[in-house]
Parts: sequence; C-alpha cells; structure tokens
Amino acid sequence: MNLTAFGLHSTSNNNLGGITWPGGSDIVPKGWEFPVSGKKLRIGVPKKSGFNEFLKVERDPRTNATKVSGYFKDVFDSVMAALPYAVPYEYVIYPFENSDGSSTGSYNDLIYKVSLQEKYDAALGDITITANRSTYVDFSLPYAEGGVTSVVPIKYEDPNDKWTFLKPLTKELWIMSATFYIFTGLSIWILGKRVATSSRDSAGQHAGMICYIPLFPGQGIEGTLICLVLVGWAFVASLLISTYTASLSSRLTVQRLQPTVADVKELIKSGDYVGCQQGSFLVDFLKGLGFEESKIRTYKCTEDCHEALSKGSSNGGISAYFDVLPHIMLFLTQYCGKYMIVGPTYRTDGFGFAFPKSSPLVAHVSRAIIQLTENGTILEIGELKSGKPACAGPDTSINPSSVTLRSFQVLFAITACVTVSCLGVSLFMYLYPDANFLQSISNFIFNIRSRILALYRDFKQNFTSLPPRLNQFSLEHNRPH
Repeated sequence: MNLTAFGLHSTSNNNLGGITWPGGSDIVPKGWEFPVSGKKLRIGVPKKSGFNEFLKVERDPRTNATKVSGYFKDVFDSVMAALPYAVPYEYVIYPFENSDGSSTGSYNDLIYKVSLQEKYDAALGDITITANRSTYVDFSLPYAEGGVTSVVPIKYEDPNDKWTFLKPLTKELWIMSATFYIFTGLSIWILGKRVATSSRDSAGQHAGMICYIPLFPGQGIEGTLICLVLVGWAFVASLLISTYTASLSSRLTVQRLQPTVADVKELIKSGDYVGCQQGSFLVDFLKGLGFEESKIRTYKCTEDCHEALSKGSSNGGISAYFDVLPHIMLFLTQYCGKYMIVGPTYRTDGFGFAFPKSSPLVAHVSRAIIQLTENGTILEIGELKSGKPACAGPDTSINPSSVTLRSFQVLFAITACVTVSCLGVSLFMYLYPDANFLQSISNFIFNIRSRILALYRDFKQNFTSLPPRLNQFSLEHNRPH
C-alpha cells in the first residue's frame, strides 16, 4: 500500500536523521537550558611542566586537540553531569610557560582573564580560594581540602654521640637531681655530726662523707632521722636510675628521626631560603608570614623541590618547602622517609571552580558539589586516581623523649619535706637539749626496739627448747613438698 496517497509518511529508521536540539547540541536537555547563545562554555585549564599529578594537559600534535585528564577534570565532569540542565563546555589551555621555559603568567592571571570573559568563561584546577581572588570572580564551594604547611628533610640522630648519656634526662632534671644529692648529703652530715665519730675529722673527710652518704651508727632519735632521710632519697634515686637506664637503652637501640628545622620562626630568624610552587599564591602568603621576598624561591615540579631540599639553604637550595596539603601529601608519598611535616598547618580555603561575577552557574555547581560529597562520589574519584599510598612516611611516634622534671616533682617535694622536717627536729634538739618530749620520743623508740628484740629472743629460745620429736615434726611440716 502506498501511504503517501493518504498523506502519510514512512516511519522507518532508515529515513530518519539524528535529533539536533536548540543550540546545535545533540545532548538531550534535562529541563531548563543554560543560555550560552549556541556556544560552548570555555573552561580554562592551567598547563604546567610540573605538579600535574592531579591535572594533566596534553595537546595532540597531529589534530591539535586538547586532552585533559586527572582528578580535577573528573570531578568537574561529575559536577557538570549532576546539574539539573545540560551545559555544553570545552577545555581551553592556559599555558603557564613558553616553549623556552619562561613564565607567561600565574593563577592570578588566569583568574583575571576569567573575570574579563575574553577567552575563558570558567577555570578549574588546583586553584585555591583566596580573599584577593574572590574580588574578581565567584568561586564554587571547595571540592578539595585546604591548608598550607611545610616539609623539611629528616636527619637521624647519631646514637654514638659522645653526649648521648646526658640526653635521657632534661637539663632541669639533671640540675635538680644534683641539687638534691648535695642537699641530702649535707642534711645527713648535719644530722649525724653529733653522733658520728668522723665529725671530728678534717674538712676533706667531711666532704667525702657527704658525697658517699654513709649510714651513721647513731643512737636514739638522731639515727632514726638519718634513716628517714636516706629512705626517702633512696626511693627517688632508684626511680631516677631505672628511668634513666630505660630511656638510654631505647635511645641506643631505636633509630630516632628528627627534622632539620623546628618551625617557621627558626627559618625566619636564621634567614634560610624557603621554596614554593611557581605561579601560586604562596609567595604572597610567605611574605605575610614574615619571610623576605629575596628568601623565597619558586619551583616548577616536585623533582626540582627535592633537589633544592637535598642541597640545603647554604648550598643554593632551600631549608623548607611550603605548599597546600594535597601537594604536600603527594610529595611525601613520592619521597618516602626523606621528609616530614613541621610547624602548624595554616588554614586556607580549598580548591574551587572559578566563574565570572554574578554567574548563575555558581549556586548550581556548589549544590552539585555538596551532593557528590555527601554520596561519596568525589571521594571515590580521589581513591581511584591516587590509589593506596606507597608510603605512610616515617613513624616518629615510637621515638623516646627526654624525661622532664615534671615527672618527678611530687617525689622531690616529698623528699624535701621529709629532709627539712628531720633537720627541723635535729635543730630543735640542739637548741633545747633538755626538752622532755624529745626524751620521751627517744625512750619510746628505745622501748619498742627493746620489746621487739625480747620477743625475738623468747621465740628463738622456745623454738630451740622443743622436744626432738616435736622439733623434727615442725621441720618436716615446714619442709616444702
């Protein structure tokens, strides 16, 4: 049957062409269409010779087509796909350097070009959200963590250092121990002077008596006071010796790691050179921390940073390298066990997508970022791109630290109280030798000692006076089975 005779046409797929939507797009619209006047959104992508682990830009020499890959690109594609409407876009390269290696601009220049909308309608990449940049463009919510920190080379402590034996204890604890040693010796010498025969010896013999802290054969309350002082000091000394021995042995057997530089203040004070990524906002950031601009060196790739850190500030390199947290963590993974993070992490906003001022896309893109963050899509993209880190970095949590005075404050205080109390009693006895209560105390101590000795003698005498059979039974009964 000829359908054309009835005004009908064939619906065969062979006679149908592809559907073209308004604006010349072949993408099925999701609803309200973003007005781009039939043009694709031009997304500026920074192209650098280094630091391209998260975003890599290549150009096909034959077709001259731009190929973009990496974590930032995948996140941007996922965000745009999550929008409630279709937005056609294309990637446009923003070169950071010429063919001869000279610099052509920075991230701030890219941001400024986005604000003019002459060549770029938006920008993606490791673009940190800053207050200065937000005066030119509007940023989406951050999709990657922020923060600036520094890494320095690791040095290993030499366990064969000649002063290693002093390091288990801090300087304050060494001084306090020596002070209490001398104080205890003087206290015992004062307490025992009245009863010790060596008290009439020469001054040199008295000094030796103080150093060795002998137990004087005193009688009465003087001997008891000396014993109290010695028991208190012996308890503290035994703890000090055991702690010192444990700390020293761990230092000699465990390899200790420590940074070459302690913090930012030390870097500024010493005038060392520091480094950061070329074209980033970190140059102004470091100047804000107090570094002179002449002490800041910029680098194009992680290999250059590693070489500069290996040389050191005095040999044409740097003492510390500053960067945002994602790059720092990647740097530590690449050079495992060679560097460590020092100093605080300065809080900054993370990476965001840049759009011109008052762009209606900013709110929708931010909502899409929130959605993909909550459902774990952005996290999954990061895990797929980075994988498991090859190295977790040096473990410094098991490194032994010096024992401080705070650990022994209470013990020293108790020992001081006992010693001072004994000295006070001895002084009172010296000033008031006829005091009745002192004599009563001395008699009480003597009576207790006498009674204990009498009980011991009676028990011994009764045990030896048992009949042979009972004595033999007692021995067999007490014999271990």
